[in-house]
Amino acid sequence: MSVVAAVVVPAAPALLPGIGGAADPLADLRERSRDLVRRTVAGTKGATRLIVVGSGPITRAWPADAPSGAARFTTGAVPEGALPTALEIGREFAPSEGGETELWSIAADASPRQCAELGRRLTTGGPSILVCVADGPATLTEKAPGHLQPDAAPFAAGLARALADGDTTALAGLDPATCERLWMRGRPALQVLAAAAPDLAGELVAEESPFGVQYLLARWRLAGRGRAQR
Repeated sequence: MSVVAAVVVPAAPALLPGIGGAADPLADLRERSRDLVRRTVAGTKGATRLIVVGSGPITRAWPADAPSGAARFTTGAVPEGALPTALEIGREFAPSEGGETELWSIAADASPRQCAELGRRLTTGGPSILVCVADGPATLTEKAPGHLQPDAAPFAAGLARALADGDTTALAGLDPATCERLWMRGRPALQVLAAAAPDLAGELVAEESPFGVQYLLARWRLAGRGRAQR
């Protein structure tokens, strides 16, 4: 059975409660991300699984109750078996009620072929909603984590178009070397999405880059289900 809906949310560590400090600069983005996932789950009839996919050290499934790894940004004392940050963000946004939740990391250096293999594997269970945790390039300004790269802005614009259009060909064709140079760490997760959800209509809900990193909110659904509420 295919993935019947998908949501793309950012992978910024500050989306985890407490990581952004007292200022909590991404509080609004956190709530919008959580609300988009919640509304997608509530509005998708028949889905029995929520699958969270994000980059991690290796490709593997993780227990839904794996310990938090948020301490890597505070004390550095990370428990054994702690979730990668992207998966912890996705788990944070998953509604407490509903069906089964699965957590999958895709290796940061996975090839497009390996990403596609995982995407196809994730379609073999019951009707599912995919939560893809991924940022765009982190090289949009001089103060960005990867500093400024002149081609980051047109790259980001193309990525936003791909999510708006549900363009799985564009996502599948992302070049790993270019993504690495532009600090675009979300490439593997987005290529999993491309393989797992080839028949969904796309919608870009929000795009912003407050720290020189492209943050994207998108929702893909079966054609005819209407547009996301902003």
